[in-house]
Amino acid sequence: EAFLERDFKAYERHRQDDPEYNALRLSVRRKLKAIADRVRKEAKELGTDLGAQAGLHHPYTFNSYRVKEQRDYLCRGARERKKLASFFGEALGKDAETHYIQTVLEVCIDDGIVEAALRIHPQAWWDGENLKKKLLGDPACLDEFCAKLRLLPGGFNLKLHDWRADHWCASITPGAVKELLQHYSPGEHWLHVQRQLRPNNPPPQPTSNTFLPFTSACW
Repeated sequence: EAFLERDFKAYERHRQDDPEYNALRLSVRRKLKAIADRVRKEAKELGTDLGAQAGLHHPYTFNSYRVKEQRDYLCRGARERKKLASFFGEALGKDAETHYIQTVLEVCIDDGIVEAALRIHPQAWWDGENLKKKLLGDPACLDEFCAKLRLLPGGFNLKLHDWRADHWCASITPGAVKELLQHYSPGEHWLHVQRQLRPNNPPPQPTSNTFLPFTSACW
């Protein structure tokens, strides 16, 4: 279902704490969930079990009584998170078992953009370090990673944290990825593969084939 101009308005600053917009935000939440559910179903058919989570659509303590954005995301399934937590042990396992401190597949919206993305959380250092080790240590793996990036629909970019530089996936090179990874510090930085669209553009419609090839590089 398409996102409408009014959907973006529900997240404008003067409406973020207004409960009268809860119903509209709920309808947006359902649109996001429909996208995530489709990806989750396709992933399961391909043998990958993913867990699902969604952000609150109403003002509450968890969002400081402001709904600045709406998001739905997928991560490792509960079984895989438990295995990861068990591997790290009690000291580090609590972070590894959470649903958000992971590599996540996310679709989100705020007052200006709708976005589809794969993100490695800063605290998910195990995924970030695994990705760096594979890409910097194996030229063939790096070439394959770049080839997969170039196959993404137009408009996707590889981005480090909140840095201004964009590395457009359609023309990505191994050299550009290596340079980015030299600056990437798992434990400190976000890493994004993302596509952002404005209200007048068609919404992103990610499928399991859009991002799943990259999860294997991180996991």
